[in-house]
Amino acid sequence: MKSFQGTERIIYEYILNHVNELGEISAKQIAAIAHSNTTSVNRVCKKIGYASYTELRYSLPHDLREEDSETEADSERNATIERMTQAMKKVRVVYLYARGGSIVSVSYLSRFLSIANIPHLVITDIHQLALASEGLVLLISKSGETQAVIDLAHNAKRKGMKVFAISKDGSTLSHVSDFNIQLNEPVSGLSLYKRESQIRILEIIDQVGCQLLSS
Repeated sequence: MKSFQGTERIIYEYILNHVNELGEISAKQIAAIAHSNTTSVNRVCKKIGYASYTELRYSLPHDLREEDSETEADSERNATIERMTQAMKKVRVVYLYARGGSIVSVSYLSRFLSIANIPHLVITDIHQLALASEGLVLLISKSGETQAVIDLAHNAKRKGMKVFAISKDGSTLSHVSDFNIQLNEPVSGLSLYKRESQIRILEIIDQVGCQLLSS
């Protein structure tokens, strides 16, 4: 707000208070209300980050809705991470499983669990879960459609074990698991094995690790 003084501040506040009606309001109308001119209206729009009022009036409502949506998604993700870390601290053992490039993320999480003194096992074969009867299972799959991972999720659920997942929102794995930390980035057959596609998962693992070690 410090960058807007006098009539510019009036213009700025008017725009924010009438975001959903901007499509029906011209720059001249706003200028008249602020006892200013369209040059000042466009100057305020540029300070906000838009090339002109024409761009702002059609883009700002959408941008604000998108921002709100991202905030809600972040809140939901943080809540799921909190639920996961609390569950990990309470169970007797945590089972970790992934395939392909996601194995790197499992190894990374295993380090945090070791530092936090939480008993865990990195599963390399789905049959290793055969003798398990309790605990928590965490599955990581970027696509959420890897059949071996989905099969393990079903197997764990039949045993009455809690299943957490980190996978693409709307995937089969996200529906099978009890809780899913969603990955919203587009996933394609080519991107599955790119190193860059692991960055988002590693960021989530960092969040989980920090919470595990925070108390």
